[in-house]
Amino acid sequence: MTGLLALLPLATLLFATVALRPRAADTPQEPAEETPGDRNPRDLRRTVIQAAVAVCAAAIVSVEVLSLFGAIAAAPVIVLWALATLATGYLAWRRMPRFGRPTLRLGTALSVAIPLGLLVAMELVLAVASSPNNFDSNHYHLAKIEHWIANGDVGVYATIQTQQIILVPGSEYLLLHLRLLTGGDGQFNLVQWGAGLLGAVAVSRCAAQLGAGRLGQWLAAAVFLTTPAIVLESTSTQNDLVVATWVACAATIALDGVHRRATPADVLALGATAGLVVVTKSTGLMALAPVLLFWGICQLRQRAIGRTAAATLAVVALIGLLAGPALFRVHEAFGSPLGPDAYRAGLSTQRHDPAAVLVNGLRLGASTLLTPIPQVNEAVGKAVVEVAHRVGVDPNDPAITQWRSVFPGTRWKPDEDRSPYPIQSALVLVALAVSLFARPTRPYAAAVLGAFILTAAIVKWQDWGNRLILPTFALSVPLAGYWLGRIVRRKAVAAGVALVMTGAFAYAYTCVLLGQPRRLIGQGSVFTLDDWQERFVRMPDQAASYRTAIDDVRASGARRVGMVMEGDLWEYPFQITLTDVELVSMESGVPTRPAPSVTSVDAIICVAPVDVCGRVVPADWRLHQIDPLVATAFPPGR
Repeated sequence: MTGLLALLPLATLLFATVALRPRAADTPQEPAEETPGDRNPRDLRRTVIQAAVAVCAAAIVSVEVLSLFGAIAAAPVIVLWALATLATGYLAWRRMPRFGRPTLRLGTALSVAIPLGLLVAMELVLAVASSPNNFDSNHYHLAKIEHWIANGDVGVYATIQTQQIILVPGSEYLLLHLRLLTGGDGQFNLVQWGAGLLGAVAVSRCAAQLGAGRLGQWLAAAVFLTTPAIVLESTSTQNDLVVATWVACAATIALDGVHRRATPADVLALGATAGLVVVTKSTGLMALAPVLLFWGICQLRQRAIGRTAAATLAVVALIGLLAGPALFRVHEAFGSPLGPDAYRAGLSTQRHDPAAVLVNGLRLGASTLLTPIPQVNEAVGKAVVEVAHRVGVDPNDPAITQWRSVFPGTRWKPDEDRSPYPIQSALVLVALAVSLFARPTRPYAAAVLGAFILTAAIVKWQDWGNRLILPTFALSVPLAGYWLGRIVRRKAVAAGVALVMTGAFAYAYTCVLLGQPRRLIGQGSVFTLDDWQERFVRMPDQAASYRTAIDDVRASGARRVGMVMEGDLWEYPFQITLTDVELVSMESGVPTRPAPSVTSVDAIICVAPVDVCGRVVPADWRLHQIDPLVATAFPPGR
């Protein structure tokens, strides 16, 4: 029964889409097969985007409101979604007689739509069949959800794993709703799968607004959905795909303002979408800023200075409504809404001179272009290193390089954290270069270029940087769709485009079938592993040790257990297994939340080196060292 409650958000979204859809009389006819795309701001795709933004924004605000009353629990969330479903259902019922039946014309786009549909279906099977096993999710994305439920609010708590506190929680708020509705995490992967579909809708609409025909719009969606990093994240509990999708949604809403003044509905949609970007992940900011600037300039060019100023304030207010509470809590805990200085310095660049930005940008681009051919990768890496030396920049300068990473590195494999996307990256880079010199696409291309420059100026190069730049990549995909749709009309190059896209689809299927850490077939397939094995695909050697520690705690009868965690090791498996035990951190990196006394707990679980555990566990406690990293400890007599 609880699993069926997950249908409430889906029903709310569907009803909201129907309720927000314009009347048939207001909707223009579909464009011809190869004419420029529909630029009407009230088409079906915009309605889908508006509905998704409205529902997700409301979900995030509701978490903050419930938290104020200490009501982060299943019952209040179920009531909220039931009411939302009833309200939107009533509005949809009122709206249904007022619009006609939509038409769907695929034509030549059928050759893209069929393989795309198969790819999405395969991803859905994998997402449903897989247990959450993303490394960062076990470390902090999902762990903090369990803390919120245990505490009844989303306030700051004591933890040594400060990423649980520092990083904005938008995607996790959406997962929190699913967790409380269903009582588990079995449907968590569907959030990013749905984000992938919405992102495809947004980039295809952007391509239409730029002037792409129907085939160009489908090709934009195909470039987006076949990108290996997106394919792999579409079955994951990460948040890079979610933030990339919100950026694409912001872009299409901003493009509505190119030829007309923004309506209150436009401003509300843009502000809410911008707020969703900010509250989901900071890597989206570098892509969002140029989009908002682009929109503002377009509005000012229509001599709407007063309206633009008022609209800008409204957008800022909506960003504050959605992201302000989370940022304020971090500011109170660490003295800055961005967290401690040391943490920011580890991820953000400290050099912003042109030479350093150039080298960092070249490294980011080169990493996305890695291929299965070592000689090609070596040549590209050497070229970037040569440019760095010529402009006087160390290619591994710590001011622009994450401390554990060394350029150029080798990362050609279908892995959700590191996978390159050479075909798609090459397409968008070429499309961007061409678009900067073409009148119809030049303004939007300038915004995309600004996003690339900001990303290179702020995001340090690192081994897993390919997924961190997905928001900027998503912003550039419509340009690729636009130009592919134009050149495919020429018979001389149509075969070449078909060959390129065939390669893109082939590797996308490979990512679903054989990707890591989830795969449909082969050794380690989700159909050959049990739930516990699936969860520990990233740390298979720890699966048995974690299980032994859990058994130790259960056998002891402990009700309050202290946790000693090292670095990025996992707390989440203990949280979802020891559901009747209160888990508290015995160390804290949060200045305003000290760790509890060791005398307040009945047992301790250590997932840390022996010396770290020894600093916390009293000498007279009974220690069971399960393996070099995992141990349990109990006071005398227990």
